[in-house]
Amino acid sequence: MSSSYPDLADRLPPTLAFVETGAEGGHAMMCGGLTVLERVLWGLPKRGIVVAQVAAEPMPLRVDLPVLVEWVRPGSGAPPEAVVVRGDEVLGKRVVDAASCRAAEWALCLQLAKGHQGLIDGWLNWRVSMPITRRLASTKVTPNQVTLASTAVGLAAAISVAGGSWPALALGGVLMQLQSILDSCDGELARLRFQGSKLGQWLDNLSDDLLDVAFVVGAGVAAGGAWCTLAVIASGLRVFGQAVMYHEVYRRTGSGDAYSFRIWFERDKGEVQEVFGVKGVGGHLRALFRRDTYVFAWMLLCLCGQVEAVVVYGSILGGMIGVLMALHLLLRGPLPPPRA
Repeated sequence: MSSSYPDLADRLPPTLAFVETGAEGGHAMMCGGLTVLERVLWGLPKRGIVVAQVAAEPMPLRVDLPVLVEWVRPGSGAPPEAVVVRGDEVLGKRVVDAASCRAAEWALCLQLAKGHQGLIDGWLNWRVSMPITRRLASTKVTPNQVTLASTAVGLAAAISVAGGSWPALALGGVLMQLQSILDSCDGELARLRFQGSKLGQWLDNLSDDLLDVAFVVGAGVAAGGAWCTLAVIASGLRVFGQAVMYHEVYRRTGSGDAYSFRIWFERDKGEVQEVFGVKGVGGHLRALFRRDTYVFAWMLLCLCGQVEAVVVYGSILGGMIGVLMALHLLLRGPLPPPRA
């Protein structure tokens, strides 16, 4: 980088990277749905890099890479102003053969879990979702397609539980738990292959909320009478509360990122971990009303034939969301102008 002010040039971050590759060809191996080189290139913008010179024979790359790639002859020297990086390393480990590539891929998968995941996600769900995500990474299946598939499974769960018989309840509970696991897979796949999108965010969050409502109403239909009325009323309260939340999130961020929402008494908490981390008595109590936990509890209740308990659990959850959001409307203060 050149500048008429030498001191300023020394302080400015470099914008050019020189990417070295090894003779083993590890940079061209597929690792989690991307070549190792593509994975390295995706990480460069975090360091302020906008152009990457790659010392290797040209190869096909994803068209949505966030840096401009220039190919130079293998063995070429790095420009003096460039940051030198390895194009065949994943998490600091060289990829030189199939074994090292598999090890790197699994290490990547183990990093996909969110630091603020819930109790059941942390204890159980990831052990099932990670192997599924790893298999999906080598296919052409997209995160949004996984979301649509999980939505279909969730709808089947709600329809099944409405049947009311023990086999129907058991099948519905198991299908709902499967949907919760697949719900982890779409996000994991998006993070693993850098395929996150606003559409995917909306699909993921809205489908979960609508499936939860459908499942509780289905349980109410199975229980019948006043239980059905309770399920419908509580689900209506939940729909109202979620609508308030998504409206505010969209006004503030222009997205459907539910993790960015802060209820009025949490405005001083900036980090997601501060709000959703499972720490202390309060964090563990709150975890009882996180999706991974209550879906797992619903499955256990359905397996025990306790459909009325599913209605009670879902109604408490829906009522809390509705009441809290009503209070939030009164206490939150004015909203900022809509995002363009």
